Amino acid sequence: MEESLISRIKNLPERSRRKLRLKLREKAIMRTRARLIENRVDIDDLSDEELEVIIRDEEDKLLDEYKTKGLIALLALLGISWI
Repeated sequence: MEESLISRIKNLPERSRRKLRLKLREKAIMRTRARLIENRVDIDDLSDEELEVIIRDEEDKLLDEYKTKGLIALLALLGISWI
């Protein structure tokens, strides 16, 4: 399932891929800010590398969520119970 999603993304036009990556990055940055506020961490105290790692982690989480939701939707469409 993962390979087909990646291959479909690779087949998109470059403009669409850039838009997709940008939206994903924006959402990951918002989640990173919320995560840092929850943990009472000042963004200015973190280096650029540390922020990049945290944002990348959020991007990975988002991708996993999208994959899972897509799989659940497909199973529901086929009438297969998830639980």
